[in-house]
Amino acid sequence: MLNPNTQFYRSRVLIVDDSFAEPTTARGRSVQLLAKTLENHNIDVVCALSYDDASAVLSVDASLRALLLDWNLGTDGEASHTEAIRLLHKMGERHPNAPVFLLADRESVKRSITLEAAEMVDEFVWQLEDTADFIAGRVLAAIRRYEAQLLPSYAQALAKYAALREHSWSAPGHQGGVAFTKLPVGRVFFDFMGENIFRTDMGIERGALGSLLDHTGPVATSEKYAARVFGAHRSYSGIVGSSGSNRSIMQACMKTDDVIVVDRNCHKSIEQGMMLTGARPVYLVPTRNRYGIIGPIAPAEMEPASVRAKIAASPLTKDLSSQKPVYAVVTNSTYDGLCYESGRVESLLAQSLDRVHMDEAWYGYARFNPMYEGHCAMRGDPAEHTGPTVFATHSTHKMLAALSQASYIHVRDGKNPIDHHRFNQAYMMHTSTSPLYAIVASNDITSAMMDGSGGLSLTQEVIDEAVDFRQAVARLEREFTQRGEWFFKPWNVDTVCDAKSGKEWTFADAPTELLTRSQAPWILRPGQLWHGFDTIADNWCMLDPIKVSILAPGMGADGQLEKTGVPAALVNAWFNRFGVVPTRVTDFQVMFLFTMGVTKGKWATLLTNLLAFKRAYDANQPIAEALPEIAAQYPDRYEALGMRDLGNELFEYLRKNRPNEVLNAAYEALPTPMTTPRAAYERLVAGEVELVPSSALAGRVAANAVMPYPPGIPMLMSGESFGDSKSPQIRYLKSMEERERQFPGFAGVIEGAELIDGAYHVLCIKP
Repeated sequence: MLNPNTQFYRSRVLIVDDSFAEPTTARGRSVQLLAKTLENHNIDVVCALSYDDASAVLSVDASLRALLLDWNLGTDGEASHTEAIRLLHKMGERHPNAPVFLLADRESVKRSITLEAAEMVDEFVWQLEDTADFIAGRVLAAIRRYEAQLLPSYAQALAKYAALREHSWSAPGHQGGVAFTKLPVGRVFFDFMGENIFRTDMGIERGALGSLLDHTGPVATSEKYAARVFGAHRSYSGIVGSSGSNRSIMQACMKTDDVIVVDRNCHKSIEQGMMLTGARPVYLVPTRNRYGIIGPIAPAEMEPASVRAKIAASPLTKDLSSQKPVYAVVTNSTYDGLCYESGRVESLLAQSLDRVHMDEAWYGYARFNPMYEGHCAMRGDPAEHTGPTVFATHSTHKMLAALSQASYIHVRDGKNPIDHHRFNQAYMMHTSTSPLYAIVASNDITSAMMDGSGGLSLTQEVIDEAVDFRQAVARLEREFTQRGEWFFKPWNVDTVCDAKSGKEWTFADAPTELLTRSQAPWILRPGQLWHGFDTIADNWCMLDPIKVSILAPGMGADGQLEKTGVPAALVNAWFNRFGVVPTRVTDFQVMFLFTMGVTKGKWATLLTNLLAFKRAYDANQPIAEALPEIAAQYPDRYEALGMRDLGNELFEYLRKNRPNEVLNAAYEALPTPMTTPRAAYERLVAGEVELVPSSALAGRVAANAVMPYPPGIPMLMSGESFGDSKSPQIRYLKSMEERERQFPGFAGVIEGAELIDGAYHVLCIKP
């Protein structure tokens, strides 16, 4: 990590000047001498001779500390000045606040400099008038000033502390990593991780770093900074993931027998919050489409009359129908990338309750790009917030640049707020008195990266890459279709219309600017066949362009299986063999998250893998060659089959058993709750539970949540009944047993159920 007081590294500057190509001219000699002088001052110099060269460096090299730019770039004309201004803008986007020096002569500047350019430049360099030593000194001083303010407060405090190399007589026992160096196995670990991670791992006694529990010192400064950047009244840095952050909010908002409103499309930490608090839930049921993609909750589900009816009907809450719910939680965006018009969500729920929690674990970037305007909890100016108190949780390590376990809680106070001291009691229950300070620092860095122009630049780049990939897949799908062949297609709108001109394009041919800068192509509209949510409300939600689902052939627009198809489970197995890991796979859907770490090279490799799979599938390549690990594990089942043979068999299984339809039914018809999640958990702790096979689940009550992966949301919550023997929940378990028998290695994962001797067993409460 950068230490502001001590130089452990060489700074790097970019000089953009085509005079490097003319070393015998006065300007060529001058710029070469300047580069050499900077290098003598312990500065690495990157030389670029053209706009394209410099633009590429600015895009990929985040270690640059300064830019020295030739105003003329070869010719003292309008074209060269235009290129220089474009580079200045790019520098401002990717390296805000880094010093910029314009290399020019006085006459050229007087004649052609523009106000736009002058406002983006820190200093002018009269290259043939000042000495190389003088210019290098000015550059070095500017770099030092820039670096001194580069790190945000907490990260800077941590770097300063690590540089002390103190003699500590308290925890942790490894004492800056020294303990690891005393035996070979520890030394290997020390060398692998690097010394700084150990030097910055220290006990809570270090007052110089403030307190994560008391929110004092640099921690307080960092959290105030995060609140400003993310648009909150208050922010709290989390070190146990958004799971701990979700539980903190729930424990601060509710107590035993409070009525709460819960999105059924929820993370397991929400159920854990109910176990901890003893609150009694009613559920908002999301939609699902023909692909098994989880859609939004309909607005009608959130209407006050609907909420009252749910409370009056549920066995858990009907005796509390006079109580006002104290809290609601909604997952935004869904795991498939569907994002609510959040102001409408808050307005609807505020008619029934005072506190709304948006679980935005996978969505922490939304505030920073106009693409998501109106579709996130911390939108707009927090000073203008009215309505309910709103909480948002961001898992900063998922889609932003933080370490694993890092998260944020953001709060906008509204109706019935919870003051800091009350909230902090719950927060302290779900954090640690011995935090890994590097996690806190990574949150601090994440805030700094998203601040100012950085957030827009980074998010826009991800959107651009995701749209490029979507269009590339769409163009290939069209080309193969014209040949009478199959290919994958992106899950997004088929045609795009420009509202200004009225012109319409296919998605593959739509102007990139329209797809990457306009929200309109991503809004789900009623009547559109592509998304499959037939009754969706208009302008209720949008598809996040960076959460990319591709669809394998086989599912018709009417929800019926076609004559042939390519099961996505086979695609997933192929990908896994080559180290490509999708985030989610259903029967005909494969989903990929585009993040700040995705590059054109990475997604181009993904595209080549799709093409390679198609070649192997069409050629009916033997499973032993295409998927050797699976073939070796189950030789009797797969040794005589080719890829297409297996695909046809698996497709026929899907046609006959319709597991997706059964699972949809399991999610649409909520099971009957027989006891609260907390009471079910207490029975589990008491040992009053037993494993029950699927054949005997009729009438039994689950002691833990049962969650098929995908989609990883509860099919049953703790304390809910399986119903009779024909219930969709039992039918689904039996369908997956059959799939495991017929296609070992291709069955899904069901958390909360254990496969024993070919039958799924679930922990149930003893009668």
